Amino acid sequence: MSSKTFDFAIVGSGLPGLILASALSRWTSNIALIEGQEQTGGCHKKIATPLGPLENGLRFFPKTEATEQALLFLEDVLQLKLIKSTQETNPRTYENGQFKKFLGFGEQTVDFYEELSYFLSSEEFLLNTPTYEWTQRLLSQFKGQLYTRSIVTKFVAENESSQKIKSVTINGTKTIEAKQFIFCGTFKDLSVLLPNDYLSSKAKSKLNKSVYWTAICLDLCHKQKIAEDDAINVLNGTTQDEIGPCVGRFFNSVEKPECQYSQWITFVDEELSDDSEVAASALKKMKRQIKRAYPQALEGLLLERIFVHSNYSGEGIIKLTANQSLPGIENLWIACGTQNSQKNLISSISQAKLVVTSLGYNLDDLKSPSAISQQGNSSDGAIDELSLETPSLDSSPAVEEEINTESNLEMATEATL
Repeated sequence: MSSKTFDFAIVGSGLPGLILASALSRWTSNIALIEGQEQTGGCHKKIATPLGPLENGLRFFPKTEATEQALLFLEDVLQLKLIKSTQETNPRTYENGQFKKFLGFGEQTVDFYEELSYFLSSEEFLLNTPTYEWTQRLLSQFKGQLYTRSIVTKFVAENESSQKIKSVTINGTKTIEAKQFIFCGTFKDLSVLLPNDYLSSKAKSKLNKSVYWTAICLDLCHKQKIAEDDAINVLNGTTQDEIGPCVGRFFNSVEKPECQYSQWITFVDEELSDDSEVAASALKKMKRQIKRAYPQALEGLLLERIFVHSNYSGEGIIKLTANQSLPGIENLWIACGTQNSQKNLISSISQAKLVVTSLGYNLDDLKSPSAISQQGNSSDGAIDELSLETPSLDSSPAVEEEINTESNLEMATEATL
């Protein structure tokens, strides 16, 4: 590995990592973007289907002040107009053989309520551009060095008494040095990636007790129109169980107007997600409730796509400093969405925004009115692919898998949100 010292080393090329890589490229090209997988972008990729390209799972942008500010920031980075309009979502549920306005869960307890409530806003923003195009454009704006198939196995301190990180170890043997480090992976992995004395036993214990949720996602391509509108559906059944409800909605196909597709999501505790029976049970309940509300929805499907996304969301138990760094470490910034008070995609964008601000850069400098209508730039960055020499933790290890049968629940590692 080169002895070059980068200004920034960004660990993880999901949405936060790519936002930071693009934004910081306005001021320097001396940036290393480190990704454990062959491709960047994390879960934000285009999915080919019989009804045309789809988002990789349900995407939703609640009409809130936090969402608007996050999207406006991302517009500045992308140099694209994202917000198109707003519309009502009309969340509804199915009870006693009919659809009713969703008014809440009443006395029922939903462990992942905060994750689910993100989708229950009465209004939403509609966007001009799908999220999978964001990541492509962000990468094209990046002007540094991209390292793919490069798993961060350790952060290395300057010396035993130093409060600064000097380098990261890649694939167990190689080194990348930088002045500043930005971590965009799964936050709890820092308990094993940081030097042993950087986190107290109490802090490590808190990290290991962090609550994370795995998303069980179901995409369906229907041969006919099933629903009359695209209202948000909250389906749970009539009895209380440990699995909980799911949310989803139907969309009209642009390429085949006579058809529709639908996308659904529910959550299971990350600690239980390795148990294939838990994921399968959640999936079975989801399909059962869809069929209960829409009896013809599962008949003659053109495509049924099931995937499991680990570390989809979580709760940051360890508090960061006001400048979004870990207490006691001067040059390690945290851009994990789980450390932000928002949820879902908005947490990832908002945390990236906080890190850019904390690094001392003026967000107004990201604006380029003359470039708003431009459609992508050629990449000035280089790509360095490293062989996987040492199996270890991915630098940004969310887990996503695509499943064709309910019994096949083998996990494949992919970049985080």
